[in-house]
Amino acid sequence: MKKADIIKQLKQLQEIKPDDEWRNLSKNQLLSQISTINNNPERLKSEKLPIFVFSRSYKMASVFCAIMLLFSGIIGIAQSASIDNPFYSVKIGLEKMVVAVAPEELQMDLKMALTQQIVSDLTKTSGDLENQLAIQTVKKNLDEIAIQLQNIDHPSEVAMISDKVQQKTSQIKSELKQVPVDKINTEIKNSFQSLENQVGAVESQAFALKSQAEEKINNCPAYLEQDLIQLKQKIELSNPSTSTLNQLQKINDYLVNNRCIDALVILDNLQKQLDN
Repeated sequence: MKKADIIKQLKQLQEIKPDDEWRNLSKNQLLSQISTINNNPERLKSEKLPIFVFSRSYKMASVFCAIMLLFSGIIGIAQSASIDNPFYSVKIGLEKMVVAVAPEELQMDLKMALTQQIVSDLTKTSGDLENQLAIQTVKKNLDEIAIQLQNIDHPSEVAMISDKVQQKTSQIKSELKQVPVDKINTEIKNSFQSLENQVGAVESQAFALKSQAEEKINNCPAYLEQDLIQLKQKIELSNPSTSTLNQLQKINDYLVNNRCIDALVILDNLQKQLDN
């Protein structure tokens, strides 16, 4: 395909408009997904991960470690350990191990569940804390969740997941207010203030990403037309690769089938590739 043919195809793409019903349909599907999200924080705690999703070496190592820990009695002690207990670091280590070996699509939910559990543990603290392990673990989890949110491409997924994170961080903010800060030394009290600020920042980020995603969903044709104009200019200044042509074909197929958002996702990614 010559450059002139590509320019012609881009012009044709600009003329394709999704069906009039696509906006309401997409919005209703998104709202339906969000409304069915289970807000019960106990949900993830009760989920069990099937052992068959891991490799044989993982299973053998996990079984061996589990047997060793069971016989030593550490798991039983760690599971009920409070923050002031020396075994609390073992408890966090075990929970982080579960997150690490879980399927990727479950990791963010598990991190949020772990974060809420640690904050819940903080509210039950009596006396002065010996270290900042719990606070630093929560801060690290929030950092990772913020990065994961930023890396989601599809607007529908962004809107749904951001809404969930926004709700969870709002719950965490409420729980943090129950922590007995009057019994904690000044250094850790300052760490709590920093943590509260970080929770607020992640909540704001989630809200902003959700708003941007909903804006794209509601005004997809306008975003698509703008991106196609920019892409046309870039194509005129370069020699498009086979990969670029294939992606243009996918965009065309999605638009023909009134899948504006899916077409926009590919177009956005193609723009990023051409910019690099």
